[in-house]
Amino acid sequence: MILGADGLLIETHDSEQSHAEALAARVPAVATAADQLGTAAAAGDGAMIVLEFQRGYGVVQRLSDQVLLFVSASSDVALADLLYDLRRHRFAMAALV
Repeated sequence: MILGADGLLIETHDSEQSHAEALAARVPAVATAADQLGTAAAAGDGAMIVLEFQRGYGVVQRLSDQVLLFVSASSDVALADLLYDLRRHRFAMAALV
């Protein structure tokens, strides 16, 4: 899904709009926490944040100062390939928003 840095949903492919809006509202807090952690570790802001859950993964990618991408993936995804593609196409996706 694509969302604003304020947590407002811009675009999703989730058929349940309320589910997508609930996720979108929480993603910016994750990005902010990652930025704070990166600052404390002298590593800079979080460009891509990978979360591992019991039944899958979540990836938060900053497309611009105002736009975030959140990708939810099942545990059987080829995670390395997904991360590679997201990183490789980061600037092209950012140009679209």
